[in-house]
Amino acid sequence: MPRLSVREDLQRRLRDHIAIVETHPAEECPLDVRAVAAALGVSPTTLYKYGFNREINAAEQRQRENGAVSGAVIEQRYFSDQVRALTELLEKERERNKGLVGRIAIMEANAARLGFDPEEMHIAILKPERTVSRAGGRGAGGFRKRSRTIGQQ
Repeated sequence: MPRLSVREDLQRRLRDHIAIVETHPAEECPLDVRAVAAALGVSPTTLYKYGFNREINAAEQRQRENGAVSGAVIEQRYFSDQVRALTELLEKERERNKGLVGRIAIMEANAARLGFDPEEMHIAILKPERTVSRAGGRGAGGFRKRSRTIGQQ
């Protein structure tokens, strides 16, 4: 599994922090860029760089509006936002897959047009023969240079 990027890790930590802080009153846990940056242990510039200030400002607005709303409702909104974001990501991946299927169809059509069997494109490539060791064989140069001394020709 590939390593998470700094942006994705910071976004996950930010959303977790916002979900917790939104349940508290603004006087107890302020939601502004500097306070969030201090809580996450990053520079405020980093939050601005990745555009997280808009998310923080929206959370601050929700915190002010929902001062009396229970934590369960805020948690439910957080999870519904997660579902919405994942749905958008899924839709984007579906579009990408449709594009790849289209490219494969074009490749098969071109193979048929050029006289190749399109079904041959889907056959797996055979593994190389490994019955004989090639250790110590000649390298990429294909030959070894002999050292020439004055007495040899």
